Amino acid sequence: MKNMKSARKIVAATIPFLLLLLVIALVMYSNPIYDRKVTHLVTPVQGKVDVPSSGDGISQLQGDWSFYWKQFLYQNLPSPDPSYAVLPGSWNSAGIIDPFGYATYGLEVSGLDPSRMYGFRVGHTLSAFRIVINDQTVHLVGFPGKTIEEEIPAWNSVVARFRPRSDGTAEIMLQISNHYDRFGGSNASLYLGEASLMNKMEDSQKLTEGLVFSILFIMGIFFLALFLFRTKERPFLWFATICFLVGFRTLCYDGFVLLDLFPRLPWQVFMRMGYLTFSLVIIAFIGFLGTIFPSLVKKSHFNVVTVVFGAYSLLVAFGPTFVTTGLLFYMQLLALGVVFYGLFMIIRACALHLESGPWLLAGFSFAILSFVYDVLVSMWIISGLSLSHLGMSICLFCLALMVIERYSTSFHKARIMTGQLQVLNTSLRRFVPGEFLSFLKKDSISDVMPGDHVEVEMAIMSADIRSFTTMAEKMLPDEVFSFLNEYLQLVAPLVRANGGFIAKYEGDGFYALFPGGAEAAVQCAVQIQSALTGRNRTFPEKTPISVGIGIDAGMLTLGTIGDTYRMDGTFVSHCVACAGKLESCTKLYRSRILISGAVLSGLSDPLSWFLRPVDRIEIGIEPAFLFEVYNNDEERVRELKWKTQNDLEHAVFAYFAGQHDESRIFLTRVLSSYPDDPVARYYAGRIQL
Repeated sequence: MKNMKSARKIVAATIPFLLLLLVIALVMYSNPIYDRKVTHLVTPVQGKVDVPSSGDGISQLQGDWSFYWKQFLYQNLPSPDPSYAVLPGSWNSAGIIDPFGYATYGLEVSGLDPSRMYGFRVGHTLSAFRIVINDQTVHLVGFPGKTIEEEIPAWNSVVARFRPRSDGTAEIMLQISNHYDRFGGSNASLYLGEASLMNKMEDSQKLTEGLVFSILFIMGIFFLALFLFRTKERPFLWFATICFLVGFRTLCYDGFVLLDLFPRLPWQVFMRMGYLTFSLVIIAFIGFLGTIFPSLVKKSHFNVVTVVFGAYSLLVAFGPTFVTTGLLFYMQLLALGVVFYGLFMIIRACALHLESGPWLLAGFSFAILSFVYDVLVSMWIISGLSLSHLGMSICLFCLALMVIERYSTSFHKARIMTGQLQVLNTSLRRFVPGEFLSFLKKDSISDVMPGDHVEVEMAIMSADIRSFTTMAEKMLPDEVFSFLNEYLQLVAPLVRANGGFIAKYEGDGFYALFPGGAEAAVQCAVQIQSALTGRNRTFPEKTPISVGIGIDAGMLTLGTIGDTYRMDGTFVSHCVACAGKLESCTKLYRSRILISGAVLSGLSDPLSWFLRPVDRIEIGIEPAFLFEVYNNDEERVRELKWKTQNDLEHAVFAYFAGQHDESRIFLTRVLSSYPDDPVARYYAGRIQL
């Protein structure tokens, strides 16, 4: 029954992601190039092609073009022995080995409707090109040159509009130069069709890429937020990084949407950003697997991949472009190796029945297949559009379901562990805080006997959650348990980090001891208040936590009480009562932290803290001055307290000296600057100002 409920929850959670995939599918379906009734594959032969159907649709051109090496021509030349090269493809198909140079591709098109306006689409071409149709330059991307000095490299996809000759023919000349990249030619599919259809195709392509980027970016933020909420879940951070990188890569290729957003972006910057998405995503991929399957992916493997692709990333960012492009092929081979290594590890995880294995196999199968396809396109082995972003969208769908399942499983395990914890607590009734052992000079807790004690000098902190009873009345018991544990998990590490330990829990409060003395206790108190402020600001939807803290210092007796069947660690001292009293006084003075005079005298540099006197109280027979530490107050309040501190000191000391008239003068000055000062208003009430 529980499994059925969990399955229903997962199915229900799939609906939003299915809707996102449906939106992407609908946008893609609106692109005419995916409609086989509209788009047809047409094969040019020896530089000529007849497209009788192009008036009603789009022709995808893939075949032989006339080829003129190291010539920029505006029309085909008669030649007894013409050369041909395949487009899409590099000029290697014409027997040209040198990747650097320039050439002209020519195509004679017939079967066009003279009354129609046509569009000719050219995509990723390296590294600059000019489109000439019927002896007229109709589009220029970068500036093709005969030398590296003449060439201005650029990437873009364009639709060149033209009208055929009166006999329904057109002569298309594609002038290409490459003096920067590893191949010369064009590896993007070439399309020819009616202008409105071509524009629709281009708009749909850009819209799809923009939509996929938005989804990947939003999901990246989602997984990043999960990581910030649970920083131990490092796979979320790595996967968020993958989402951001692949999403940004979507803008850098095919439709080149990034150039629509930043048309003046220099080619050098644009090229480096595109290449960086490749190398960095490999590091993020192996980092993700290493954190989700640490028992399978060795740290040494992660280090090797990070060093190799990190070094290449630095080369991409700062090295010469011809070196970067020259090494790309070898890096792509290494990347394929890393990807198949990752796939093998995911398959192993499934075989070992590790958590999340099936979801990762389902998701990353799509992502890996699309990545391999994109690498083959980038290697110019095949031609086509990038698919990594689509594969990642499906992968995200599976990974989101994985997260939902993991959280559902975690909640189920938490309920089981709660019951187990009750059993465990019963078996540990003889528990004595381990920190007591060092003071009692015992090697093992089994050596501790009731009545063992020692006198030590240290600082003691009393902390209590404000209005906890009111908050608890509005919570379920499980919520109270979770709330208290979240609070203690936040503050307890700070106590330990400052050399202290929590010696006693009292409901929503606790006592902590600091062998390091006053400095450590005050430092810890300030850190606790800062951590709570940060938690309340970061999670405004949660119940805010406000804590009052009192600190005293002096001699105390530390030891154990009970019998051989049930013992507990405890401490006895005048300081304990004083710290508790100071903590309760924080409500009266609306203070966060109150300390005693003994703590003040134990500070190495009292002037480094924001301190001011508040009151004098009597604990037993000994009067004690208490001081407010207001480091954690809001900046405006802290400045007002600092500004009026001298006047408040005079007012307080004058009051206890019996000089009430003088005290009134200084209190008036304080309240004129800071009317809401709770301490000044308290004394004003006492002397009837």
